[in-house]
Amino acid sequence: MTVPAPERRRLGRVAAPLLAALPLLLLAEPPRPDPVECGRGALAAHPEAAAKAALARRAAREAGPGPSHVEGLDRGVDVLTYDVSLSVDPAREWLEGRTVIRLMAAVDGASSVPLDFAGSYELVEVLRDGRPVPPSSRTSSRLVLPLDPPLSRESRTTLEVAYRGAPPGVGALAFWGSPDGPVVTSLSEPFDARTFWPCVDDPSDRAVVTVRATVPPGVTAASGGLVTEEALPDGRRTFTWRLPQAIPTYLVALSAGRFSTVTSTYVSRDGEVEMPVVSYVLPSTLAAATTHLAAVPRHIEVLAGIFGEYPFVDTKYGIVASHFRGGMEHPTLTSIGSELLGDDSRDLTGLLVHELAHQWWGDEVTMRTWDDIWLNEGFATYAEVLYDERADGVEPGPNLAAWYDDGRYSGALGATVVADPSNPFRYTGAVYEKGAWVLHMLRRLVGDEAFFDALAVYRQRHALGNATRQELRSEVEEVSGVGLKQFFDQWLETPYRPILRVTVGNVPDASAVRVTVEQRQGHAVRHPQAAEGDASWYAFPLRVRLTDASGASANVTANVSGRTATETVTVPNPLGRPVTKVVVDPSKDLLKILEAATVGG
Repeated sequence: MTVPAPERRRLGRVAAPLLAALPLLLLAEPPRPDPVECGRGALAAHPEAAAKAALARRAAREAGPGPSHVEGLDRGVDVLTYDVSLSVDPAREWLEGRTVIRLMAAVDGASSVPLDFAGSYELVEVLRDGRPVPPSSRTSSRLVLPLDPPLSRESRTTLEVAYRGAPPGVGALAFWGSPDGPVVTSLSEPFDARTFWPCVDDPSDRAVVTVRATVPPGVTAASGGLVTEEALPDGRRTFTWRLPQAIPTYLVALSAGRFSTVTSTYVSRDGEVEMPVVSYVLPSTLAAATTHLAAVPRHIEVLAGIFGEYPFVDTKYGIVASHFRGGMEHPTLTSIGSELLGDDSRDLTGLLVHELAHQWWGDEVTMRTWDDIWLNEGFATYAEVLYDERADGVEPGPNLAAWYDDGRYSGALGATVVADPSNPFRYTGAVYEKGAWVLHMLRRLVGDEAFFDALAVYRQRHALGNATRQELRSEVEEVSGVGLKQFFDQWLETPYRPILRVTVGNVPDASAVRVTVEQRQGHAVRHPQAAEGDASWYAFPLRVRLTDASGASANVTANVSGRTATETVTVPNPLGRPVTKVVVDPSKDLLKILEAATVGG
């Protein structure tokens, strides 16, 4: 989820400057909150990420003592399917629901099911296998149902919870007004699916979800998957949406309003499937939205050429107008801000590509726990760069440097890419932009062939499942043959970035150059699983463009080991003449601050 790169440019994002000097006090500063957290706009803003950060903080407050969400913890059960039936009227902030949960015991003697569910709703009925069952306990965010008798491993049961009430004021469902009438849309990430249906709100517990929405006459309900529609005697309609693939709860969508539809077709890479692209927009935005959405089949084509076929090609893709100024990657139905769709002066390419990329990275392959949210957001942000490269020939390094870097040591990219699981969207610059930089530097380190082959392996092994950064590392190492412990430690587990001074010296016969790299950052590389010989400084290949007095130039690479703060690497000089000028990192492939680059004696 993000604001599109072209939008970032209009919002005043500046290219990273070269810093001539950096006060020592700055080196000791902790990561600063992103602009999205404190109202500054120097870096790309992520309004939807700000909303998610607020939702995470609220979830923590409501949960009271202990974790605000259980993720990656053993609840003793595995949910197989959810059938979520909702009666919703966009004109009334009121919900009547019935959720049927089919689950299987993951352990012997499973005696209870802790469901995540907002405590503001009245419980109308709670059943187990058709029989009433009183809850064991209930809090503002948790509903615990007993299993008596307990379940043995792999045995199954069905729970049914009927409820009604006003959705929480800050939660997944937003009831909002538009020129075309009231609308309701959802934003559940990270922990707010529980605010409109009872569930195991954990990204690692994927289930097949059916959403049935009964809405007033003239209102259309949209969700993920394929739809059937039933007209009721009172004029209302029930839309039943079913996605056959198992997904995490935070990706379940619900939108309802008086929508117009925009349709097109994507033809699969093998030419065998004509997939519908169906979008739901407000009538008042139809003209502009139609123009924006006309490019979506091309976006799918380009990303499928990079990552492999669109994951849900046998189902559909589409866009639905939403209340927030950004996007959210629900499987087969991305939410995009209605204000953006209705503005024909904006270029939404970056936003549309980012959210589409999540269909591969986030929806088909989902991070196992929230500290690895960069596996979703860093991948989708880098997909914007890859799209520009593939579709328009834009070099990725300068693109990253211009639009995905604030150029500051402890700025928005100053936090660790590994996130705080209690609020994974607190430092969005690190998760989104720095995450994209990590992938680009990884690509440059192992080479294009190994990088994209490794992504294909990563996708194939974790398709419709979950993954961790450790698994990504292992699979890239397997394909490339390159050890990546230092790389992952320094770029994911370590905050900030290296600060460099580089001096290039000539040897007397001009057969080689001495590249001296001084690392001046005020922090060491973190090694969570320390091993003997781990470097305390950043290790990286540093490319340098050499130019002689005649104007001839050539590139060389100095492999910096990170063993010491100042290191000299001697490399052959392909020019064979004394170097008079140098450009460090000419392709802008390294995340860094460069204080100085000079030619020495």
